[in-house]
Amino acid sequence: MREILAAGRWLYLIAIYAFVVGPMLFVCAASLNSAANFPANFDGITFKWYEAILKYPEFTRAAWVSALVALVSSIIAVAAAFLAGYGMFRSDRKESVVLSTVLASPILVPQIVLSLATLQFLALFGVSSGLAGLVAVHTVHSLPFALRLVLSGFSRYNFSLEEASANLGAGRLTTWWQVTMPLLKANLIAGFTFCFILSFVNLPISLFLTDARTATLPLVMFAHLEARIDPMLPAVASIIVIAAAVTTILLERYLRIRLVD
Repeated sequence: MREILAAGRWLYLIAIYAFVVGPMLFVCAASLNSAANFPANFDGITFKWYEAILKYPEFTRAAWVSALVALVSSIIAVAAAFLAGYGMFRSDRKESVVLSTVLASPILVPQIVLSLATLQFLALFGVSSGLAGLVAVHTVHSLPFALRLVLSGFSRYNFSLEEASANLGAGRLTTWWQVTMPLLKANLIAGFTFCFILSFVNLPISLFLTDARTATLPLVMFAHLEARIDPMLPAVASIIVIAAAVTTILLERYLRIRLVD
């Protein structure tokens, strides 16, 4: 009976991994297919689709825009999550519940609705869509995820260390920089990395807030997909998947940082 249960658990685990990892492996394999269509039967291995990316400067330009938006929005989201998490653990429990609910509310709003609402909000103040709008909506969308990771660090944080630092003459900012942040380093880096990946690959919340100069990589990929379907898109997707996987592995292996705690 135990052997049957053990086999069932292994089969269940294999099925989960196949469901999660299988599509990504299929995309990576398709990017090496020499066939000109996607999807298509496998004709042979080639790297020409990766070389073809360099012939489309809009992909490179969009990748830089996505990286810039992801970088700025992730920094702001993690900083806001740190301050909010610190306030929650230092304030009254009822206030913490209200604040946590408010900051987590963007998860409940469909991303395309969040993007459209941001566009209308910016229009009220006469601000045109562009980098500012993109950074704002990406920050709002990423904040709840950063907050979850930061709160998990604060749940194990010993605030008496700050009192000891204050007794030794350190100010609040010095204590944060030399005591609090080093102890929460793993959670802050994990939150930043998670938010960066989440922002870089996001399409729906960028639809209404981009123009020709601020088109993100997912938006350019979507526009290319409307024109034609070829293995160049799987090649771009494979680069993103590999970069995210390598980053996650390096964080966990060498810094002992996990994106999911």
